[in-house]
Amino acid sequence: MMRLGVNGLRLTGARLGVGRYLEYLLRWWPTLEHPFSEIAVYTPEIPADPIALQDPIRLELLGPSVPAALWEHLVLPLRKPRDDLFFCPSYVVPLLTRSRPLVVTHLGSYEAIPRAFPWWERTKAHALYRHSCRRADMVITVSESSRHDIMRFYGIAPERIRVIPLGVDERFQPLEDAARLEARRRSYFADGRPYLLFVGKLSARRHIPELVEGFVRLVRRVRLPHGLVLIGPDSSGQDVPRLAARLGARERVVHRAFAGHEELVEAYNAADLFIYPSDYEGFGVPVLEAIACGTPAIALNNSAFPEFAGGIAHFARDGSVEGLEEAMETVLFSGEIRARSRQEGPRRAESYRWPDIARRTMELLSEVARR
Repeated sequence: MMRLGVNGLRLTGARLGVGRYLEYLLRWWPTLEHPFSEIAVYTPEIPADPIALQDPIRLELLGPSVPAALWEHLVLPLRKPRDDLFFCPSYVVPLLTRSRPLVVTHLGSYEAIPRAFPWWERTKAHALYRHSCRRADMVITVSESSRHDIMRFYGIAPERIRVIPLGVDERFQPLEDAARLEARRRSYFADGRPYLLFVGKLSARRHIPELVEGFVRLVRRVRLPHGLVLIGPDSSGQDVPRLAARLGARERVVHRAFAGHEELVEAYNAADLFIYPSDYEGFGVPVLEAIACGTPAIALNNSAFPEFAGGIAHFARDGSVEGLEEAMETVLFSGEIRARSRQEGPRRAESYRWPDIARRTMELLSEVARR
């Protein structure tokens, strides 16, 4: 029997994309057959958001608690035992690691849309991610689009890359409780008005200023009663309240930095449409969550979106103010699009449930460990 090590850094702090991904894998792995007698999840501290672990998975604290990058590249590789295989779900292989690593990455955005990042951030990220992919025994990525970019930008041979998509929690499904949905609308707007929804980091590549302005223009042109709700950390200084105030629509636009699973399920279901105008995503889980709830979704026709949302999501022609205004109007007033989303979205999501994603991931880990 063998030992699997796991970089659990992203389980600490606010548990966003990578942290949630790892949480789901750890939930389902104990139900599967595998060759690992121990699965050690290394963290610098006990996660503030508790996570229930079952045998053979256990948490191992490796101190001291220092800045994240220093812990990941110095403390973690030097203090952890030597594992038969080391699972790195957060895009990077620690620089000083001694174990055989398997890395998960779905980033090509620094190379695909360089204008969205400062030059120093692009340079650092490219060097670190290329090193990680080349150092790893195997690379997992989450879409064919990302696989192509990893081959193109990092020079990784296709046989060393395996595509295993991301998943959607079973809680994301249509809700029929009208009172619950009304309460969620009133949690954002006192008058319970309908709203449009964005979920995700407010990063530059997601056209937040264009989204807000396109929404305000549409509201004024066709006299919409709707509000706009944005949920996610403002990682690039978008300052949504200031932007809305400048457009004279402060009371129409709500920004929340974070929402838990229960709120998100209700938020998707209570929304009249979901919009995610990103120039590049390795996958795009919020779009999958929206269509799993049967909510009409808008994205851009690029990167991974056609792979999992094609034929269900509506693709805006571009991320301009005019393009997003046009897309929002089309979806809001199209009974055909809305009916298709309600019927076909949840069916599509069934192909992306976490038990299957966890099984496929563990099968690959087992295959690589036995080599």
